[in-house]
Amino acid sequence: MPLPSSEGMESPSNRPQENVLVIGAGPVGLAIALRLALAGIEVDVIEKESSLGEEPRAVTYYASALIALNKMGVIPDIKKAGFVSEGFCWRKPICEDGHGGYKMGDVMARLPIPREGSESLGGGGILYLPQPELTQLLFEKAIATGLVTVHFEENLIGIQQDHSSVRATTKHDNTEKIFKASYLVGADGGQSATRRLLDIHLKGHSWPEKLLSIDLLFEDPSIDNEFPSQFIVHPIHWGIVTPLKPVESGKRTLYRCAVSLDPEDKTPTDEINSPAHVVALLEKMLPGPRPIKGKVIKSSLYRIHQLCASTFRRGRCVLAGDAAHLNNPMGGMGLTTGLIDSEALCDILEMIILKGKACDLLDVYSNERAKAFQMFVDPQSSQHKLRIQCDPELFHEDWLIQQLNSASPKLLEEFGLPFFQQWRVDMGEIISNITVS
Repeated sequence: MPLPSSEGMESPSNRPQENVLVIGAGPVGLAIALRLALAGIEVDVIEKESSLGEEPRAVTYYASALIALNKMGVIPDIKKAGFVSEGFCWRKPICEDGHGGYKMGDVMARLPIPREGSESLGGGGILYLPQPELTQLLFEKAIATGLVTVHFEENLIGIQQDHSSVRATTKHDNTEKIFKASYLVGADGGQSATRRLLDIHLKGHSWPEKLLSIDLLFEDPSIDNEFPSQFIVHPIHWGIVTPLKPVESGKRTLYRCAVSLDPEDKTPTDEINSPAHVVALLEKMLPGPRPIKGKVIKSSLYRIHQLCASTFRRGRCVLAGDAAHLNNPMGGMGLTTGLIDSEALCDILEMIILKGKACDLLDVYSNERAKAFQMFVDPQSSQHKLRIQCDPELFHEDWLIQQLNSASPKLLEEFGLPFFQQWRVDMGEIISNITVS
């Protein structure tokens, strides 16, 4: 794809200082701010809320997402605050234990992701850290650079741009403020104001089910420490049970239980989040005596989608993370995809801002990340959901499950390679292969 030549542009030393405005102080927005600040680029972050988000969302990071996190220099901090496992497993639903309680269903398959080994073979294991804690970590690291300023309680209400800059108008109470930057990144989530103001539309569909995400203190004596994330296979109440903190024998651990609701269930939202309803759902997923011995910390109900923006770019404005694409969380490809976006986008912005490359390199970012979502993330996450949402007695018929249970190293390598070669894009390599006319 030919790109405009950068010949005749000002050299980096002669160009005015360029800055970036990021909309959204979630993990993707703060990851972008941190990466750019580490390269010496000033960043203002606009956040409509009064504080960082606390919703129980993502918790695991693996494969290409680890490359993005490594470029931010935060993996040692994540390991210190969280923990690492070697994969996840699929289980049948809970069943009676013969003593008046319930036990976890049988393990039907395991997917190993070794802690050590080549990145191209899926090394690095799975890092665990709840999204709010990752967000706080990225915030602190970004602020510590001295080049990132986060402005809370500022609602984005307008975007104007020309050939050299972007002007974003925000509103707090009745006071409007204008932020001027060289580039603007919309990382403001699924209800993105940036996307709406840029008149960019989403394409795709929403699933009929809703998920209730529940954080609770619970003791699971049957936990497999090497494969602690457990996908529960069921045609209606499918989901995941995973620890959020390292499991200690004989002690209650903070767990996440995300369970699908029956699409035919017309229970009002306020009743779904009631203590009685939350406990009733947990008793469909968790082992132990009844009533269940667990303390609910928080719960959050949300719809799940498979949606992608028609483009990730309008002039000097780009989208990243949930503002650009949304997919169901089974398989952990939501926030992780946004973190991979952040790596690709920052690589491109550094080329433009620090090396004087053409602004239209943003088209390369837009096209490559849209392709990664459409060709890899969307089908992978969709099929992973459908795999969990099936009759557990027919689960063994799935081709992937058959291959995993054959434990062939070659087959595992073939399955893992796309998580590095399609999910992630090496922007430096791609740009070097583009003919500049």
